[in-house]
Amino acid sequence: MTQAEQKSLTQVKTMQKSMAKTQPAGRTESVAMRFLRRWGTIIVLVLAAVGFSIASPYFATASNLNNILFSMIVSALVSLGLTWVVISGSFDLSIGLTVTTSSILVAFLIPTLGPWAAIAVALVAACMIGAVNGILVTYGRLSGIVVTLGVMFVLSGINIFITGGYQVPVGYDETAFLYLGQGKLGIIGVPVLILLAVFLVALIAATRTRIGHYIAAVGDNPMAAFYSGINVYRWVILAFVLSALMSGIAGVIVTSISSSAQPVGGEGYLLEAFAAVFLGATVLGKGKPHLLGTLVGVFFLYMVDSGMNMVGFPFAARHIFQGLVLIIAVGANALLNREEVHLKFI
Repeated sequence: MTQAEQKSLTQVKTMQKSMAKTQPAGRTESVAMRFLRRWGTIIVLVLAAVGFSIASPYFATASNLNNILFSMIVSALVSLGLTWVVISGSFDLSIGLTVTTSSILVAFLIPTLGPWAAIAVALVAACMIGAVNGILVTYGRLSGIVVTLGVMFVLSGINIFITGGYQVPVGYDETAFLYLGQGKLGIIGVPVLILLAVFLVALIAATRTRIGHYIAAVGDNPMAAFYSGINVYRWVILAFVLSALMSGIAGVIVTSISSSAQPVGGEGYLLEAFAAVFLGATVLGKGKPHLLGTLVGVFFLYMVDSGMNMVGFPFAARHIFQGLVLIIAVGANALLNREEVHLKFI
């Protein structure tokens, strides 16, 4: 950061602290309560893993761990992208359809442009979707929920129109492209390594660069950020672009894994993403969405799903569990931030 940028960020933090002092002081917490606030989610995750390990001898195996990691790749990328938007103080309901759109684009363009150019075009298109969302939310002064819901329907119609409702296959001779989703390095799948690389880059951006600091400052208090000289609109738009970019990467991997692009199905990632983001906000007692917590949240959801399948729970139980996790996670989030004045209602 430049000296001016550091000064602006310091001003934001100072203003936020001064505003926090005007809020009612909370009760003094016991040591046990502080411990539960910080480690409660991790404890629940560990207890769930132990319970499933006792119920099924196949749960606590390297093979099952590899299966969990592989199955959560797309959802994790989408959830990490959504985290940026939630941190900025908005919502993005179009992430699932962005996955589908980028998946279809890359499948359509590979025969014409080749795999790498097709991937580049698909990711640029995803970023453009994010930019449109961000511009409408900021300069258009529209609700993030309404805008991204509308974009979701638009993308759904476009996807069905250009595919005719049929899947778009990728030739089996595209070995380099298919390796991205189906290849392995040792026992670890290449998609798992891609997820890890994307997560590390995003984590560095969130914690070590002005991107993460400014987006968090805007989400915490946009008025304080504005009066400190931060271009609020720019960072909200960037958050939407990052969300769409990660969904675009997920779409490319989906196509590579299945050797085809499906015109529908991306909507299913939306509930998982929101559940993971708000569950992840409770990890380490932070009370705010953060990338590490989101990744842990996704792992928790898919670990429990794997355990349910091995124990013999019906498929519908997964959706019930995800809905309950979302409600409980949001409730826990409210408890972690109970000392703040509640002013956000959409």
